[in-house]
Amino acid sequence: MTETIETTPATFNVEDWLLDAHLPEESADVFKRADVLGELSALQRQIEVLQEAAGVAEKSAGEASELTTLTARYDALLGTFGDSLLTVYVRAISPDEKRALRAAHDERTKDLPPLEQNQQYGYDLLAASIVAVRPHGGERTPVRWTPAQVLAMENAIGGAQMSTVLDAHRVAQNKLPAVDADFLRRRSGSEAGAE
Repeated sequence: MTETIETTPATFNVEDWLLDAHLPEESADVFKRADVLGELSALQRQIEVLQEAAGVAEKSAGEASELTTLTARYDALLGTFGDSLLTVYVRAISPDEKRALRAAHDERTKDLPPLEQNQQYGYDLLAASIVAVRPHGGERTPVRWTPAQVLAMENAIGGAQMSTVLDAHRVAQNKLPAVDADFLRRRSGSEAGAE
């Protein structure tokens, strides 16, 4: 017969349990060299045209050389793009932190128009939620960014990429932490799909 153990404050100390608790985190990948994507697309089209032409007729030495040159250029630009990766880690903000952020923000921006106040609060909130970054091939490094640094990042990489960081913050802030059970099953088995 299974014995039921009743948990009471005397048998379970929530303060001890909370000592190593952490708010949820999420991450987003951004690239500082998204400018090469247009050239990558152009090169891909040129390569495809040459490959299609080669399928119809025998390649001349000049066409083969051009294809090799274009492919090498494509690979180099792809490397440039990949090397510019930065993974940004964001975490949820606790209610107490939000209240403190809001109070400091309201005091600092009280003379600004409401629209600008709201924009500034978005940067304040995102700066507070960014906890670490990891450059391509590097290690995760804890960071503490200012709203001005977040704005500088947005100006450098663009609003579309910055929205991926905002989306990661929304996930960390608003979704229940979950791990894909199918992923865990695949990782624990000896082959793909093993249970």
